[in-house]
Parts: sequence; structure tokens; C-alpha cells
Amino acid sequence: MLSRGIPPIRAALSPDVRRHAAAVAILVALATAACVAVLPNPSRLALGHPANDVWNHVWGYWWVAHELGQGRLPVHTELLNWPRGGSLWFIDALGAVVTLPVQVLYGPVAAYNAASWGQLVMCGVGAYVLGWRVTRYWPGALAAGVAYLSSPHLLAQAYNGISETLAAGWLPLCVAAMLYAAESPTPRRGALAGAAWAVTVLANWYYGLFAGMVLGALVVGGAWRAWPRLRFPETRASVRAAAVTLGIGGLVGASLAAGPFSLFVASMGAADAVVTRNPGFVWTTLLFHNMTDAVTLVHPGQYHSPDLKAIFDEDLIVVVYIGHALLWPALAVLWSRQRRAAWPWALMVAVFLLFTLGPFLYVGGDYVQVLGGWIPLPFLGMFHAFPMFDRIAHAYRFILGVYLGLSVMLALSARAARQHGLPAAPLVACFLVARVVETAFFSPAVLPIPASPVSINAAYAALDGGAVLDLPVGVPVLARSHYVVAQMVHQQPIPFGLNDPTPPYIYYNRFGQYLLEMERSTSAVLPPRLPWLDLELGRLDLAEQGLRWIVVHLDQYPAPQATKISGFLDTTTRLHFADGALRIYELDG
Repeated sequence: MLSRGIPPIRAALSPDVRRHAAAVAILVALATAACVAVLPNPSRLALGHPANDVWNHVWGYWWVAHELGQGRLPVHTELLNWPRGGSLWFIDALGAVVTLPVQVLYGPVAAYNAASWGQLVMCGVGAYVLGWRVTRYWPGALAAGVAYLSSPHLLAQAYNGISETLAAGWLPLCVAAMLYAAESPTPRRGALAGAAWAVTVLANWYYGLFAGMVLGALVVGGAWRAWPRLRFPETRASVRAAAVTLGIGGLVGASLAAGPFSLFVASMGAADAVVTRNPGFVWTTLLFHNMTDAVTLVHPGQYHSPDLKAIFDEDLIVVVYIGHALLWPALAVLWSRQRRAAWPWALMVAVFLLFTLGPFLYVGGDYVQVLGGWIPLPFLGMFHAFPMFDRIAHAYRFILGVYLGLSVMLALSARAARQHGLPAAPLVACFLVARVVETAFFSPAVLPIPASPVSINAAYAALDGGAVLDLPVGVPVLARSHYVVAQMVHQQPIPFGLNDPTPPYIYYNRFGQYLLEMERSTSAVLPPRLPWLDLELGRLDLAEQGLRWIVVHLDQYPAPQATKISGFLDTTTRLHFADGALRIYELDG
């Protein structure tokens, strides 16, 4: 009887609220479909290819929680680079902090998956919010959300296991907040925009830079429009209000982001930095690893250039494919009644596209030469002229600005179709299907995104009271990150960092150096005579410094090599544990 006086929920909600809820439901469903590989066991299956960066990021989630649980800020670790440790800022610290409740209940793998899924949802919702703010047209806003969420670059980054790059939803939300402040400047709106920018910086400083570029364009455009009318009192009042709004936003943004961002910058510049980004390293990476091939912007199918698998035997993929299902419908607005509203977004697309191409023009697998030199692009000048630009090792990430600008232009195209009397809703529905189908079957992104089973040998749990050296050392850096994940169980220091191919202390110790020499040797048997005195002194030195355990991963060696390494350690150390996968030795100092 009481229910008769309560209106049905559907009737109580406004049409706009129902539309927004429907859009969010669609975007959540798409994000969930992208993560379908981990749904059977999200606490044991991590989103991403097992040969890529998945393990480092899962470890980072665990490490942030571990440090906070010990009452320490996660800015320095003794767990890597044994015996000296080092300064470290986990690049997805915001995601790790936000998902702490998930980690407490279900573990770091579940937290990593929850963050990845949530960030994909945010990408769709953020672009939807921006599309709605620009157009106030629901089908267009939904198209923008789906277009941005289904960006091949984002899905490829999920494949790569680089979780912080999925936090791209904060960029459109920040731009929407900036537009909200610009249309009617007030201190409150300025504070909201500043807070949105700070969160964007903390989620991914690349995206904070992109938002700053959009803000710069808004300021320059506003000043350009106001300059001829400054003689009018109402214009001067508007300029003062805008200046106050900008100042408040800058103050709020800086106060929220400055502390963590300064810790991040300091961690890369410290003498004991675990992760370094010096300009020389960044420059080499830009030119010979992270190139952006202009052909890949529009070339459908599994076309990868550079092909990191062929060149470096890496499973990472660089994807900047725009997608024809997005490109042409978005550009169509430039020939419609909405073209005046679309031109600023088209300019945004052009600028971000130029930066996406990196410092020099690279086409069809090689740098283009004119008069004996490579063709320079605007990124080159910014790299040399502005602080932090010389830390950008991934110019191709600017493609997010291209996707975002085209997504908004797509929303405007939908609104223009309605104005021209075309059936906009069916057209948008056709676009959604075409975009999803193209991304899934005709783009360089790998779908479904695979999952990495996180399985750590139970024998690691018994290792305590000393550092752990996993062998072999001579495996690719990303493959070696499996050793880092095992640390979530044994929680002892390891000599590996995140960049050094060989742990320096091990290399300069005679015992460790001999192990490395045997790894690199093609001989299947031990030498007839060993330098016992040098080996014993080296072993004692390692033990005195705190190295206690050597773990041999038998399946990572050819069978003769595994037999040789095990035979050497059998004669120089004490066997602690053995099964078909591992042999664990203890250095009795």
C-alpha cells in the first residue's frame, strides 16, 4: 500500500538522466568486453600480454600498498637494485592508491585489473561528457564516447600492460571542465578546472601536458577575441573575471599537483634513480625505438612500423591507427552547418597530429631525407626548447589528442546531420557498429586483449633473511620482470632494477661474473679446472653483503645450459630446494 504513493523510478528521472545512464551502461559494457580475458579469475589473470610490461605494473601496485602499509611514502625502495636500492616513483601511483581497497580484499592483480577496467570506462565517459558539453546532443555525445574508448592506441596499451596510459579519460574531463570555466568564468569553475587538471597530471603527466596545451589554446583564443573590444567596459570586466578564474584554477591545480609531481621529477634525476630519463636516453629511444610511421595512421590490418618484434624481439606494439570509420565521418562536419564550431577541434587534431609524428618525418619504415638530411618537425624544436619535453620518449602518445579532437568533431557531425534533416540516430548507430568492428578486426590493435596468468612458485615463500638472485640474467628486460613479481611473495631485495641489463654489483663480483660467463658460453660442460680461490672469495663477498639465495629457472635455459649452471652451483653452494621448474641454492656465508 505504501508503494502507491511513491512514483516509479523511471518517471522520477528526467529524460537527460535516463539518457546519461544508458550511455554509461553502453560504455561500461564495451570496457568490460575489452577486459573479458581476465573475467574468469581477475585475482590471478592480469590484463595484457605476458611478455610485456604487465608484471612491472602489477608489482608497482603491490609495492605502493606495501610501502604505505609500512607507513612510508613510496618514493624509495630497498627491494630493487640490491645492495644500494634507489629512488623510485611508480608511474601509475594514482591508480594504485585509488584501488587500495580492492588490493586489500583481493590482491594486487585484482587491483591492477580494476584500475585498467575503470580507466577504460573513464575514457568513454570522459569523451561522452565532453561531447555532451560541446553539442548537448545525446547520440553525438555517445558516438564521441564510443569512438574514444575504442581507440586502437588505448587498446594496444592495454595489450602492452602499461596501465597508466589507460588513464586517458581524465583528459576529456579536464577539457570539459576548462570549457565550463571559459563559458562563464567564476572562481568556483576555475577551481574545478584546476582540480581536474591536477588529477590529469597525477594520472599521467603526458595527459596533463596535453590538457595544458588545450588550456593555452583557450587562453590565446580568448585574448585574440577580446583584444579589439578592450575599450568597452563590459569586455574589460569579462577579461578580469577570466583572469581571476585562470588564477584560481592555476593555484588550485598547482597546489594539488606540485608535491607529487616534484617527487616524480626528483626520482628520475636522483643519483640512485631506479628509472632514469636523461635526454640522451630519451633521444635515442625516440629515434630508434618509438618512431611514429605516418603510414600507420591510416593503414588497416596488422601493419606495425616499427615492428618491434622483428627488430628487438619485443612483443610491445606501437599503434597510432586512427580508423577510417572515425576519420571521415568526423571530417565531414567541416562541410556542414557546424563547421564553425568544428574548426577549433580540427586545429587541435592538426597540432596533435604533428606532435605525434615525433622529431623527424618517418614514412614507410624509414626517415624521409631531403638534401641529405631528415625532415625536422615541430616536436624537435619543443624537445630542445621546453623543460620536460626532453623527457618525452613516446611522441606517439600525442595521438590521444587526435582521437579526442576527432571524437568531438564526430559529435558535431551527428548534430549537423540532424540539422540537415538526416536520420542522425540510425547514422550514429551505424557508426558505432562500424567503429567497433573496424577496431576489433581491421586495426593493428590485438583483440581480444590477452591475459597473463600470475602464478608464483610456492617455494619462494620460504626465502627470507637475504637478497635473492634469479637466473638467468641474460633474458630480455620485460621477460625478466617475472622475477619482480615473485618478490610479492618472498619480499626480499633483488639485484635487478628496471633498466640495467645486468645488475652492476653481480657483474663486478668474481663469483657472479663467472655465472654470467657460463650463461653466455655455448659450451655445454664445465671447464676442467675452476678458479676456486676467486670463486670462494666472490661467494663470501656476496654472502657478507646480504645475498643469500640463487634461484635457477630451469625452463629459461636450454637443457645443456641448465645442467651446466646447476652443476656449477651444486659444487659451490648448498642446494635448498628443487623441482621440475626451479633449483634454489643458499649461499652459506
